[in-house]
Amino acid sequence: MSAIAAVKGTVFVLRNWKSLTIAGVLILILMAGLLLGANMSQQQPAGDLNSPLGVAKVPQHISKWKELVLEYTTKQGIPEYTDFLLALMYQEIGNSQTLDIMQSSESVGLPPNAIQDPAISVDLGVRHFKTVLEKGQEAGVDFAAIVQSYNFGSGYIQFVASNGGAHTVELAQKFSLKQAGKLNWSCSDWRAPFCYGDYTYVQKVMKNLDPSAISTGGDVSPLGKAAFETIMSEAKKYVGWPYVWAGAHPDTGFDCSGFTQWTYAKAGIKLPRTAQEQYDVSSKIPPGEARPGDLVFYTGTYETDKYITHIGIYMGKGKMFDSNGSGIGIHDISDPYWKSHLVGFGRIAL
Repeated sequence: MSAIAAVKGTVFVLRNWKSLTIAGVLILILMAGLLLGANMSQQQPAGDLNSPLGVAKVPQHISKWKELVLEYTTKQGIPEYTDFLLALMYQEIGNSQTLDIMQSSESVGLPPNAIQDPAISVDLGVRHFKTVLEKGQEAGVDFAAIVQSYNFGSGYIQFVASNGGAHTVELAQKFSLKQAGKLNWSCSDWRAPFCYGDYTYVQKVMKNLDPSAISTGGDVSPLGKAAFETIMSEAKKYVGWPYVWAGAHPDTGFDCSGFTQWTYAKAGIKLPRTAQEQYDVSSKIPPGEARPGDLVFYTGTYETDKYITHIGIYMGKGKMFDSNGSGIGIHDISDPYWKSHLVGFGRIAL
């Protein structure tokens, strides 16, 4: 019986070989698609491509440079980008032991890794980032385009600005192909034919930044978890935007009190318009009792007859989210300037 079954099976295969072949090919395509999908899923970055906010997910040989990076970001007036730049540093040098930790040599016309002083490398790297950051903000492009410009150079900013203002992998490929053609560059690695820079740079940097590690108040916020997370979600949309005097709407930009009024309104909390008025309606609390979602107030930051001249959203751990002269972002209230102007904290009654 087994011999007869074998013969019948052979005849079936011979008669239906075309159908079986097509079915086999379809199965292989389906399996390949599933494997590709799984692989792509594993490669998705953890961070928000358009937000520099988060905590750097980097090994110790990168995190040990945090104080050095903070020193230079503070000098350049952008300390809120410290963790982001550690994430960028990890992408730049990986697990290598080079002391050109921000790969700044080539940006100043030197051979790769010619700079072997970490302080010089960080100084140049932070300056370069600040340059593309300011150019990107002026051109109105998204943060992802600014990140990619650290790799491509500031020419990418204008390219994105003239193509909708938002970075995409496709735009990065077009720019890379264009620049490679100008320089007559070719390559045979995974980038080919996009041989200028790394068109996947944004995704690689941002996977090193964990946005969930930012304090979102949770149950410790007097506003409640849902309200505080709503405020933070809205606030993060405007990181890097410049301070705009009398601004109180995304169409115009924000000053300090316009920013708090707008973001709190998203959580259904109505604040009056000015910093002084917001101070007046808040319940004053000692610094030791301040919690995420409270307001922090300052005086004397500019000439006016009002006592309160600046306001921020307290984040906990000595941080505030505000709009000031360096732009919208998270800032350190222990900074000497802010300490010298601090009035205190207030809580909004719900």
